[in-house]
Amino acid sequence: MTGGQDGHSVGNGAGHSVEWEGLVRFRLPDGWRPEVEEHEGHAVAAFHPPAPAGGVLRLVTDRVAPKDGPDGAVAVLREMALRFVRPDDPRASDRIVEPWGDEGVLAQAVMMTEEDGGTDAHYLWLVGTERDGKAAAAMFSYRLPMVMDGDESCADTLALLDRAIRAAEIL
Repeated sequence: MTGGQDGHSVGNGAGHSVEWEGLVRFRLPDGWRPEVEEHEGHAVAAFHPPAPAGGVLRLVTDRVAPKDGPDGAVAVLREMALRFVRPDDPRASDRIVEPWGDEGVLAQAVMMTEEDGGTDAHYLWLVGTERDGKAAAAMFSYRLPMVMDGDESCADTLALLDRAIRAAEIL
């Protein structure tokens, strides 16, 4: 990724590898425009797909030291995943929490929100695992206007993102 924090990307014509905050690496196709946004004082990686696809993919990461206990980072990851899918929020649907890799967790949900007079769909993913005794997680959000949700180009983009995120590497 260019221009951001300690994130960077390397392209080779068949897509490019994106690394963010020294915690996660994943691949995006060429043509996605990266930028760094700031939300509540934190850097957020943002990626815009080429036309005709719309929306924006955002990425934040976190490392959490577990409290003392038998499960340590694994328990923290489970709790993070369950909170991520917002079980009590009626705006969220299609919730999934499942194993990811050898010892990791994947959480997914879809959320509808009303912002600035329009309705948006947010496709959410969390991938995480234990690294150096801490819970390490990458949280992705793909936001697009509801009028585009279901469009063929957006469906293709969602399938591409799902594959890329499931294949991501926690560093």
